[in-house]
Amino acid sequence: MEREKRISLPTAIVLIIALFIVSCDKDPESRYSGEFTIDNTLYGLGPYYAIGFSFEEGKTLQTIGTPQPDITVHAKTDAQGSVSGAYLDTPNLKESYALAGDFNSAEDAGNYYDNLLEVGNYTWLLFADDISEHQVYVFKTRNDNYVKFRIKDLVLQDIDDEAFVEVTIEWRIQPDGSTTFPQ
Repeated sequence: MEREKRISLPTAIVLIIALFIVSCDKDPESRYSGEFTIDNTLYGLGPYYAIGFSFEEGKTLQTIGTPQPDITVHAKTDAQGSVSGAYLDTPNLKESYALAGDFNSAEDAGNYYDNLLEVGNYTWLLFADDISEHQVYVFKTRNDNYVKFRIKDLVLQDIDDEAFVEVTIEWRIQPDGSTTFPQ
């Protein structure tokens, strides 16, 4: 007859504490910056919803949930229904987007993004039209916090007669409402 093995109480407590430590966010700043990818896929059977990103929450959210995401991506199509471009939208119905720079290379966009330390005087728009790789934007959230972000990758495809768009964005939020970004 085999003997049943048991974990002692002190060992169990150590394991629980270790699991808790590993599961905790080691970098509290990661909620205020990072990288995400979203696309224009619709989910559900009705009402339909998409997945967007909330800079305030630091995570992806459904467009039918509360809170709503700050940013969603949409496809632009030509007369034949083929994907011809993409734009970023926000459900907050405020002029929230400002194009801070449009660059020819990832290196130039990255350098500008890294050195963008203060919100400037921009023309604010309801959406970011005709987005492309290597653009840097400033965004104003519904809570009047500023975000800088750059478009790192943009995929435009026609899949099964549907326009598909996927965008990868690097971002940093200034969560206290000031116009100065931390380095």
